[in-house]
Amino acid sequence: MLGISEGERSLNRYIKSTFQALVHAIIPTHLKYKEYIGTVHVAGAQELHVYEYVIWILDHSISLQVKEQLNLVNSSMLKSTAELLDAGAAQLIQKGQILYPLNVTAYPNGGPFSALSPIDRLRAITLIERLEINLKNLSIPYKNNPGLVRNMMDVLNELPMFGYYSEWTAYGTTRLFSPEYRRVEYFPLGWELTQYPGPSFGYRDFRGFLAIIQHKKVVD
Repeated sequence: MLGISEGERSLNRYIKSTFQALVHAIIPTHLKYKEYIGTVHVAGAQELHVYEYVIWILDHSISLQVKEQLNLVNSSMLKSTAELLDAGAAQLIQKGQILYPLNVTAYPNGGPFSALSPIDRLRAITLIERLEINLKNLSIPYKNNPGLVRNMMDVLNELPMFGYYSEWTAYGTTRLFSPEYRRVEYFPLGWELTQYPGPSFGYRDFRGFLAIIQHKKVVD
């Protein structure tokens, strides 16, 4: 691709691997019983490319808000967030608290976080939530910013859920377009799993009680 250096390609691969590992840990491929079919494998967040949703939101929404609040210019929210996850993973490894051996083949372009087992990735996130890492060694905007660190851990737990159970996965070829250009191309798996029938403009909705207010005339 023209205009992209090898360093940028390497960074993009690192970011992709890190967020693939994140969403896979939160919503892995799982089993579900379906009537008349039996037990079937259900695609997880990684298979549905939900990591792209997380990356898009961080880069196009959250990053802009944080940069504006902290008056930042040249700061990559994606890179610093991936490094934050790696900081938690490194701390977990250094403490000898990992439950399973490291695996560098699953996500070869990632860092320590990607090398952890799925359950250990979740434990690394918990460790970060508890601020059991050296905040001084983190990249901007997380450096010495415990509030932002904790908020981001909440965000990283929530975004995979939003992407997986919303209509985002069904945008298909338009999923990375600007919102006004996205189109639902098929029925989302998340809607099927939650038995949501989809939007309907014909639903009747209770909108409260009719209020009759008598206005008193103001006498000058």
